[in-house]
Amino acid sequence: MDIKLIEYLRDFLSKNDIDGLIINSTNEFLVEYNKLELNSRYHVTDFTGSTGDVLLTSDKIYLFVDTRYHEQADNEVDKNLVDVVKVPLTKSYLTALEEIIPSYFKLGMIATKVSKKFYEVLEKNLQCKNSTIRLFNSDPVMEFKAESIEPIKYNVFKVSEDITGMSADAKFETIKEYAGEEFNILVSSLEDIAYLTNMRSYDFDYSSVFPAKAIITQDNVTIYSDCDIPYIGGHYQVRPLSEFAPRLKEFNKTELFIDDTNLSICDYKLINTNNKIMPSHLRLFKTVKNENEINHLKHCFMRSDNALKVIYEMINSETIYSEYDYYEALIKAMKDNGASSLSFKPIVASGSNSSIIHYTSPSKEKMVEDGDFLLIDFGGYYEGGYATDTTRTFLKGTPTPEQKTAYTAVLKAFFNAYYNKYNKKSSYFNIDKIARDTIEKSVDEEYKFAHGTGHGVGISVHENPPRVSSAEAAKTKIIENTVFSIEPGVYKEGWGGIRLENTVYASYEEDKIVMNTLSHFPFEIKLVDLSMMNDYEKYYYMKWQAASCIQ
Repeated sequence: MDIKLIEYLRDFLSKNDIDGLIINSTNEFLVEYNKLELNSRYHVTDFTGSTGDVLLTSDKIYLFVDTRYHEQADNEVDKNLVDVVKVPLTKSYLTALEEIIPSYFKLGMIATKVSKKFYEVLEKNLQCKNSTIRLFNSDPVMEFKAESIEPIKYNVFKVSEDITGMSADAKFETIKEYAGEEFNILVSSLEDIAYLTNMRSYDFDYSSVFPAKAIITQDNVTIYSDCDIPYIGGHYQVRPLSEFAPRLKEFNKTELFIDDTNLSICDYKLINTNNKIMPSHLRLFKTVKNENEINHLKHCFMRSDNALKVIYEMINSETIYSEYDYYEALIKAMKDNGASSLSFKPIVASGSNSSIIHYTSPSKEKMVEDGDFLLIDFGGYYEGGYATDTTRTFLKGTPTPEQKTAYTAVLKAFFNAYYNKYNKKSSYFNIDKIARDTIEKSVDEEYKFAHGTGHGVGISVHENPPRVSSAEAAKTKIIENTVFSIEPGVYKEGWGGIRLENTVYASYEEDKIVMNTLSHFPFEIKLVDLSMMNDYEKYYYMKWQAASCIQ
């Protein structure tokens, strides 16, 4: 934690006559996984989680974290200087922030690092408190750290049509068919641009995208980027990123389609108010995978399964390894099996550390001893730039009855969510409810299932939509060929945690919806208590193990 930076920021508050400043974890492209050196919130708090923002005032630093990061935040920040605001599963960050901000408060926000939707909702809700928001176009944290930040050179490459299933030109024609004769679509999501162009890059941690923005019209797609981009297609042109803002200002009395969850309020305010703003549904195009993409993902997950075998062999050997030993072995195994990059920093958590849902600090000192859980959550990118994501919980040595009970509860939750008889009216919310209800019936309330049951997987490891949770946004019908995770878990602080995750895709069989797993790694036999299972669950278990990649 940089104390001189905190002093600089509080001087910034005073000079600009504001009471507080939102300090974001993201960059100007609103990415989830931002490099730590570019993560303003990290410099202010030392918290390394992928999400979670800060409200800094003249005398307080509030760090807002969701349920995945409650324990991790406590471990990483100096609690004498940082107040950790633990946002529960039933509440949003936005609501938690509003509750902290008092009346007549002057709030500063970085316009390039907050979405139009978030800004407008917060601004409206603060009006009843007579509080106001002032926008700044530059981030004082990045200004303070500018000399220590190295520029990134992006090596952008084209993905084979054998993997994407469609050329970039064919994607443009499909969008044009749906959008009609005249349209203008603003694209600010990096995943959407990677999808549209069939281009990828592995030069930014835990992503396969490159910095760019785009405008789609009925005539062509203009990509605004400073990267050296190979030929995309006949309907595409590439212009410098600096030309994007002037182009936005040129639109006059026309319809513009935007995704207000990805468009920054900075970019939005460049648009002339005489234009008609409409919601864009472009992201739905990449949500539904075609046959080529699914076949590629199957091959990717087969290689991820092969990498996980190394961990299986290590933990079942007589040798005692540290968390870091497992972490290094996993990364090497991923690369040996063809991974070009990681889709997120692997979670390698043992013993009580496994209750930290997003534990990302594998220790060289923490040895995995007999009786310890070892939770492995990992994923990679291969030649196509699509993410994998799998979690298994192993055990060193002989389990206790409590460990078997908790593990079996999570396994039952997965099986019931995966094998349930869904129909075409079923939603992703239903999947979450089945998993959550199963856990509640199987273990005491001291074991917390403190996250959603799953998330979309694609060019980003956390693709949205779909969302598999108890949130209102998950109450949408399950769509054929959407790819998402099913990952129930239970966690007890000081004891440990268990999570079992498989990425799946949905398919239609007449009037039914069937889940198809992409990972085929087995579950831990010694942790399964068959007496807790009904006949259906026992059948599911035997069926899964028989088809697994380790016999």
